[in-house]
Amino acid sequence: MKTQIRRVGNSLGSIIPAPVVRQLALVEGAEMDVQVKEGAIVLTPLTPALKPLPFSEAELLSGLKAFNAHADELATPLPLEWGNQ
Repeated sequence: MKTQIRRVGNSLGSIIPAPVVRQLALVEGAEMDVQVKEGAIVLTPLTPALKPLPFSEAELLSGLKAFNAHADELATPLPLEWGNQ
């Protein structure tokens, strides 16, 4: 896969292609280790990849209505949780 070196502020950077981002489950702000090995730049994610959830938020909420949401079963906060001693 090809990419180009670009100026980012006073530094240089490169865009990580979308297929690589998806394969490694990278997100903006993820910390990476940068090393030079045998004349190559090696980037290694420092945080483990997030395991994708089997359902999307839309799928989980589909069919949820006021009648079946069980809002009547919400917990009652304790005075300590409200900051009252």
